[in-house]
Amino acid sequence: MTDTTSGIRRDRILVGEGEDGERLDRLLARRLAIPRSQAQSLIASEAVHIGGRTPSRSRRLRAGEEIEVTWSGPGIVPTPAAIPVLYEDSDLIVVNKPRGLPVHPGGPGTTVSVVSILLARGPLAPAAPNRPGVVHRLDAATTGALVVAKTPVALEGLIAQFRARTVNKEYLAVVHGALAVDEGTIAGRIGRDGARPWRMRIGGAKDAHTEFSVLGRREDEALLVVRPRTGRTHQIRVHLATIGHPVVGDPLYGRGGGPLLLHAWRLGFRHPASGAWMECEAEPPPEFASWFGG
Repeated sequence: MTDTTSGIRRDRILVGEGEDGERLDRLLARRLAIPRSQAQSLIASEAVHIGGRTPSRSRRLRAGEEIEVTWSGPGIVPTPAAIPVLYEDSDLIVVNKPRGLPVHPGGPGTTVSVVSILLARGPLAPAAPNRPGVVHRLDAATTGALVVAKTPVALEGLIAQFRARTVNKEYLAVVHGALAVDEGTIAGRIGRDGARPWRMRIGGAKDAHTEFSVLGRREDEALLVVRPRTGRTHQIRVHLATIGHPVVGDPLYGRGGGPLLLHAWRLGFRHPASGAWMECEAEPPPEFASWFGG
């Protein structure tokens, strides 16, 4: 059964007797009439569920099981607009995300996003609802380097690298306070704040590790290079606030009062098609200029 309400496609597939023991990715490719690589990308992006759980692509199916596939349909309206491009080929695109622009639609009220702008340039890899091509995310208030996949093979390959933590991520952050050390590591499990679900907190279920080094100091501020070794929601913001040095302009974990000075500066990964190592550097927004002699 297929439901395309609101542009989101929902497929429910009942595994037949003759399909008992078949691999999930093979069955999806055949039943949805899509390439096997696309079926694997849907699984990798958590668009496929069996019994409420996310399966592996090699999972062997049992007759009578129901597979649910929820993925992007034509509901996202392409919105032609300029966005800084750092690198682009037939497999992927890396952009310097502007401040205030969400990566993908977050609900009915969201119209313009990185995804909607890129869809105006061409197709993106099918994935979970409202997230075609999305490999990783940046908060709307965070600027910087973001990679988006155009093909199913690129989507699966990039997601695998992020999960394996082989992607190099370096951020610039201006924080409040004078740090007493030149570098350090912050380790603290992160989870959602039950009382305020829009925030994260220390003491959750997921391990999180953040490394930082000081690039510059002023009387009451410091410029850091931050290297998150895990990819938890709000990880850098929560960890820096926990050690008493919240990011300047952070309304959730700091004092607010201006733009959030957190920028995804450098992004390194292996190209999912060629295997070549790539390094992309995103120019920081003007608020960082004074730290670099601008």
